[in-house]
Amino acid sequence: MPRSFVHLSYLFFALVAVSGVWMRAFPFAPVSFVPYPHVLHAHSHFALLGWAFFGCFILFLRIYGPRVRQKRQATVAASALVGISLAMLIAFLYQGYGPISIAASTLHIFVEYWIAFIIYRTIRQNPSFSEIGARFIYGSLVALVLSSVGPYSLAYIAARGLKETAWYDMAIYFYLHFQYNGWLLLFLIGTFVLLLRRREIPLDERKLKIGFWMYLIALFPGYFHSILWAEPGPVAEGLAAAAGVAQLLAIVLLLGSFKEGWRSLQRHYPRLITAGLFLTMLVLGIKSLLELGLLVPALAERIYESRSVVIGYLHLVLLGFVSLFILLQYGMAGIWRADRRIRYGLTVFYGGFLLTEVLLFLQGLAEWTGAPQIPYTPEGLLLASLMLLFGIVLMWWSFARGGTED
Repeated sequence: MPRSFVHLSYLFFALVAVSGVWMRAFPFAPVSFVPYPHVLHAHSHFALLGWAFFGCFILFLRIYGPRVRQKRQATVAASALVGISLAMLIAFLYQGYGPISIAASTLHIFVEYWIAFIIYRTIRQNPSFSEIGARFIYGSLVALVLSSVGPYSLAYIAARGLKETAWYDMAIYFYLHFQYNGWLLLFLIGTFVLLLRRREIPLDERKLKIGFWMYLIALFPGYFHSILWAEPGPVAEGLAAAAGVAQLLAIVLLLGSFKEGWRSLQRHYPRLITAGLFLTMLVLGIKSLLELGLLVPALAERIYESRSVVIGYLHLVLLGFVSLFILLQYGMAGIWRADRRIRYGLTVFYGGFLLTEVLLFLQGLAEWTGAPQIPYTPEGLLLASLMLLFGIVLMWWSFARGGTED
């Protein structure tokens, strides 16, 4: 795997952070030549399709290394992903939702299919590497392909004159559900299992298998969990409730399956990684509990009406679970070494993440209770965004100075 790809993944993450700082700075210094919605769309699309997707693919290439027989094809696919992601970022900044940005997003989906095929074929050609880890990744690829139904349906919905109806938002939630709860979650747990098995760290495979099938089966009716605000009817609400409970139990089983190897994991990896993994798993548990709270109608209504709570939840998942898990698995895979710069970088990143979550959820709590807003919240959120950016730059610097372990 070329070192340049790892540098590009850090660049992508830094660009996501820069756009986050840009948005947080808008209340203090609005930029007239780039509207706020354009920056918001660029930030959200590039975070999910640029940084997160590319980071996952780099992690996969690092784990499988020489086992990837289609190295040239994988390199070309990764290069295409880089070019299309950057084009998409620029297009959203330039025109928001428009012909160029929509075309770039559509091309990105086709590159995703290509990369999904490379991942699938690589695992099929190496069946003995880890059966249970492969199972999680297969499930993630199904969710990835299925998620693209959401963007495809948007064009049909708009053509039918239904863009201002609930159907349009339901298509977006379909996409986000199978991206966040399907593709990213299953893929990263799968690569985590692969890394543990490579070090022969013990796992409770029975709990892993049961947890995997429970989660995967519940993932499909779990979509209704995301659209309860649309009042889809008693059958859909019943399926959402069953799926929410099943997915929570599945997460408990998955977390329990790693308990057996925790002492061994602490011996193999530095405390910097194990402490981060504990935080990541804690975030995963909190995420599942928060989603279960949507089954309470009064609470769900308040959540959907509070923009700060929704943004807090999205950052909890994308920063606290997805991004942090990718970074920690970079370390587990030997992409970075636990030197002083990486320790400072991760510490500052943790601080920025925690400050963001505390301020956003306290802001939502104040809205619900009618209490006064916390003073200097906009300044605090700007500071948190700067901390995230600074932490990412420190981690990138550490990789640039220390290199990849071979």
